[in-house]
Amino acid sequence: MAEQTHWLGAFLAHLSPRVQEKLLALGEAFHYTAGQTIFHEGDPSLHLYIVKSGQVAIDLHVASKGRRSIMTAGPGDLFSWSALVAPRIETASARAVDETEAIGVKGGALMDLCKEDPALGFEVYHELAEVISARLIATRLQLLDTLSA
Repeated sequence: MAEQTHWLGAFLAHLSPRVQEKLLALGEAFHYTAGQTIFHEGDPSLHLYIVKSGQVAIDLHVASKGRRSIMTAGPGDLFSWSALVAPRIETASARAVDETEAIGVKGGALMDLCKEDPALGFEVYHELAEVISARLIATRLQLLDTLSA
């Protein structure tokens, strides 16, 4: 696990070593070139991704403004948690800002593991809730900035 510690973000770092190991064992490596679309808003959400290197822009389509970036995920950050939440549809688009390496964990396989091991499931979903909460707060602040401009 030592090789991986340089990119562990808040999500993985807060998981126990046992849960980190099981989660990463389910992962598969993905490589994206700069500008490459990873998925589109409205696509089925298949993987929970953890950025290993590079950056991923998370974009929304705004009818009157076109595509707008709402955040950038860097090493250790999660994106596409929709793979773990029904109806498992992407709520935004993702594209690599630069050359990016990510670990993708199939949502169905992770959900099955969480059902088989409730302690692991609690730990994963607790940390996932922390990430979602922080993102909601950041989005709210962005909205307030936009409305006050």
